[in-house]
Amino acid sequence: MIPTFRASASAIIALAVSVAPIPAFAAVTLVDPTPAADPGQVVLPGMQTTCDAAAMAHDTDGAGGDIWSGQVVLGPVTLAAGPVETGTHSITDAIAGTLVGAGTFTPGHVEILGDPYRNGGSVNMFGIKQAVGGHYSASTYDFMGTFKTTYAHAFSCDILKALYHPAVDIFHPAVGIYVIAGDFGGSEDAVRGNCAAFTKQGEDPLNLPTWWGDPFHGGSDANPHCMFQGTAAYTEHHDAYNDPATLQGNEAQTAINVDQTNALRAHEDAGAGFDTSATLIIGQVVVCISPSKSGTKLPGAWAKQNGYTGDKCTTVWYNGGATVGVPNLNDGSHNWVTVPVV
Repeated sequence: MIPTFRASASAIIALAVSVAPIPAFAAVTLVDPTPAADPGQVVLPGMQTTCDAAAMAHDTDGAGGDIWSGQVVLGPVTLAAGPVETGTHSITDAIAGTLVGAGTFTPGHVEILGDPYRNGGSVNMFGIKQAVGGHYSASTYDFMGTFKTTYAHAFSCDILKALYHPAVDIFHPAVGIYVIAGDFGGSEDAVRGNCAAFTKQGEDPLNLPTWWGDPFHGGSDANPHCMFQGTAAYTEHHDAYNDPATLQGNEAQTAINVDQTNALRAHEDAGAGFDTSATLIIGQVVVCISPSKSGTKLPGAWAKQNGYTGDKCTTVWYNGGATVGVPNLNDGSHNWVTVPVV
C-alpha cells in the first residue's frame, strides 16, 4: 500500500518546481576559465626571421660592408579566438553527478502518493502525483572536452646599422735631412751645399721628389755625396672595421597567431534525451473532484481523476481523514457549494 502523504501547500509547490521542464539553449559554455597563453611572451619562430628581412631591406646602397640587423621587440599577447571545441562529445561523456533532464519529460508510469487531502477552502481533494521512470527529450551536463584557443603575439623590430669602414694604408714620407757623406777635400763646401739643396727639396710633403728618403743621394753609387739622416718612409695599415650598431628606427610587424589545445571542463545545455528509472515528483493535482450539477450550485457526484485509483473520494473522507495535517483548511470559503452527501 502507498503510504499516506501529507504536505503543506509550500512544500507541494517546491516539489513541483523540482521537476519543471528545463529549457535547452543549444550551447556549450566553459566551466573552466579561459587558459593562459602557452607559450607566454617569448620570441617565437619566425619573429627573428621577419626582423632580419626587415633590416636587410634597408641595405640599398650597393656598396656592401654595412651590417644591418633586426632585433625583436616583444609586444602584448592577446586572446584572438576561442576557446572553441575541436572534438565531439555526447551524453556518455557526462561527468558523474552533472546529468540533468531537460526539454519535455514523458512519464513512464504515474501514480498518486498517499490518500487525498483538502487544501484551503476548495471542495475538491488533492494528491501528489509522481512519475516512476520516464524519458527526458533533452539533457544538460558537464563534460571534459578538447578546446582550441588562439593567442596573437604582437612584436616589432628595432632596425640597427653598423657602418662599414674599409681597410686603408696611410703612407708616411721620410722625414729628415741630407748631410755630407764623407771627406771631399777642397770640394767639401760644394758637396755640403748640394746636400743642403737636397734637404730643401723635402720641405714640401705634397711635392716630394721620387728619391726623397733614399739612404744616399748625389755623387755615384761608388762615391755617394749625401747621406739621409732621419725617419725612413713607411706605410701605416688599418684593417677594415664596423662601428658599433646604432638604432635606425622601430618597425611594427604583423602579430603571429599561435593555436593551443587544452582539456577543459564545459557545460552542454542541449544534450541528447535519455531514459530514467528514477521516481520523480510531478506535483499537486486534483484527484477527487466534486462538480456542481449543471446550472446549479448543488453538488454532483464525486469523480476520480489524474490517475487516482483509491477509494477515498467520499464525503466521509472529505470531512475526516482529508483534513488531517492540513494547516490552511477554510470551511467558510465554499461559496455555498457543498460536497456530495456520500
